[in-house]
Amino acid sequence: MAQRIFAVSKILGEYDVRDKVALPAEIREHMQPMMNGKKSMELEAIDRWGRRWPLKYCLYALPTGKFKNPVFSGAGWRQIVDDNGVRSGDELIFSRDQVVGADGVLEYYKIQVKRQNKTFSSKIAAVHDSGADGESFYEEEVIKPKSQPRMTFQGYAM
Repeated sequence: MAQRIFAVSKILGEYDVRDKVALPAEIREHMQPMMNGKKSMELEAIDRWGRRWPLKYCLYALPTGKFKNPVFSGAGWRQIVDDNGVRSGDELIFSRDQVVGADGVLEYYKIQVKRQNKTFSSKIAAVHDSGADGESFYEEEVIKPKSQPRMTFQGYAM
């Protein structure tokens, strides 16, 4: 059975999609033990389809010694954005999970990008998941296998 060690999420802005994604500051406490004093590290995250995405996690320190928010940068993040049509307003969810099995403990990073779909009346469409307050909404997983075609509306990606 899978167990979540930590998860962070954020709504992506234009800069996150265009260049590199600034992550919530609380991720530092979870990633710091693996950094061994380095300012960056390469890691691999898997999506729900089992596809592996290489990511570069970076910390930047200001001259005052304070840290800026960590980022995912480099070709791996660009590949996720380009291959999946990630756009501003989508939600990034990054987590570290573990599975305990007969062969021991397997830990891995997981990446998801979700998009809330709304109707033409600006109401959130169809029931798929339920929020903590009981309000229903529909979220589409943005990262999809290459074999699954992108949805389009009048020739534009959705």
